[in-house]
Amino acid sequence: MPVLSSKNMGLLRTAASRLRAWWFSPATPGDRDPSLDTLQDLIGHRFADAAVLRHALTHKSAIGGEDPKGLYSNERLEFLGDAVLNCLVTEHLYARFPKYSEGQLSKMKSLIVSRKIIGEVAASIALGRYLVLGASERKSGGQKRKSIMSNAFEAVLGAMYLDGGLRSVRGCLKRLVFGRIDEFLGDERNVNHKSTLLELAQRDGFGVPRYTVLSTSGPEHAKRFTVGVEVAGVMLGEGRGSNKKIAQQNAAQSAIVNYSKSTILSHSEGESEHELLPD
Repeated sequence: MPVLSSKNMGLLRTAASRLRAWWFSPATPGDRDPSLDTLQDLIGHRFADAAVLRHALTHKSAIGGEDPKGLYSNERLEFLGDAVLNCLVTEHLYARFPKYSEGQLSKMKSLIVSRKIIGEVAASIALGRYLVLGASERKSGGQKRKSIMSNAFEAVLGAMYLDGGLRSVRGCLKRLVFGRIDEFLGDERNVNHKSTLLELAQRDGFGVPRYTVLSTSGPEHAKRFTVGVEVAGVMLGEGRGSNKKIAQQNAAQSAIVNYSKSTILSHSEGESEHELLPD
């Protein structure tokens, strides 16, 4: 058995002392819940060793500058959890969307595993209440910061993987993430429909979609725009919005729903033949 150096032993004692002080100190009103039972119910996994979960909840600020390699904070578990998250989200999207291209699946995966979405998931289970933070980090609102919460959620997934394997992590993601994928993908703040339509059109050789303002309505301070979008001269969708950008996004979303390569080809070929007819 390897013998720890006096320096490492000192670091270990310091970390253990700080964790014990945090764990057994009474919680202040509105602060963390010292019991992890509720959190384990929310993620759907009971840890055989609760110390692994506590480790996953320990932010580097709680250790201070005495842990430069992240051995006692949750950084290594975050690294592991990030890999497991990407693997299982990829697996789920591959099975869920069999007709989507590699490019489309990659974009969807990037969205689902983003700090924004994972931060929202972490907030939905109030993960910030359970985090072990340094005094200054907690005072500055670190328990509500999406970057810290998303990293901690990944660390919890890493801890679950070590404690219960992929099956446990998959069950947690089904409960908290996979059931909301349609919600995440349907939120226009998360998806650039114009970019998706452009990718489809260029993939099929139709060039760049053309957006046209069809009409405006309402007073100057509350105008409404109606925008149409054409692909290869075929009108595929209309959208409305309080400004042109929103209207274009909504038009692109409508066009994606109506998009069909064969339909566009038949319409464009029909128009070409009509143009060549003699007078």
